[in-house]
Amino acid sequence: LFRSASPDRINIEEANGLQKKLALKTILDLRHPEELTDNPTLGALVEIVGRRENISVINSEKNMRVQREELDITFGVGQSGSRYLAHLERGRDRWRQVFELYMQPSSYPILVHCTAGKDRTGITAGIILDLANVDKEVIAADYAVSSESVDELMDYLEDSGRFPDGSREELRERMLSPTLHMEDFLDLLHEKYGNAEGYLKFLGFSENDINQFRDFLML
Repeated sequence: LFRSASPDRINIEEANGLQKKLALKTILDLRHPEELTDNPTLGALVEIVGRRENISVINSEKNMRVQREELDITFGVGQSGSRYLAHLERGRDRWRQVFELYMQPSSYPILVHCTAGKDRTGITAGIILDLANVDKEVIAADYAVSSESVDELMDYLEDSGRFPDGSREELRERMLSPTLHMEDFLDLLHEKYGNAEGYLKFLGFSENDINQFRDFLML
């Protein structure tokens, strides 16, 4: 399972090299339909892999900006652990679809992405790693790696016409992935649901489903 930012700018040569290395069977795209309208090119990797599933974990029937502003009122501007938990709880049915796909061994190897590969995608990675009993500090360190590509992400948003309001420096600060965000998210997840297993039970998965999934992850 590979966590990624949007791969739609990968050229054919890069896509061929990546597929030769990873042998992907599925690309899971977590983006909202508006993000695809603004930038409809899916890229060479999708063409090579063949199977692409688009499951927007943000309500696809509501405007993205409206939903972001609703969260801003409650949690302040920018990402946080509490905001990540809210994403999970606002989209129960959508998150269940995501984990139904993850629980299908035939779907692997999977490349999962949103736009930046750190928020929606980071949440899914955090849950899976927590389910596999990975230490919180290790999960947070993996999440923080996304900060290394923040300048490339900002260029991507600007080129695709979706550069948010505010100065470039303000945006850059908001786009970073400090370990604290993921650590807080995991603490809140454990406080509310016990752990990732508890959240998957909240989504309606049985203990047998979860145990089989964990066993598969640990192979």
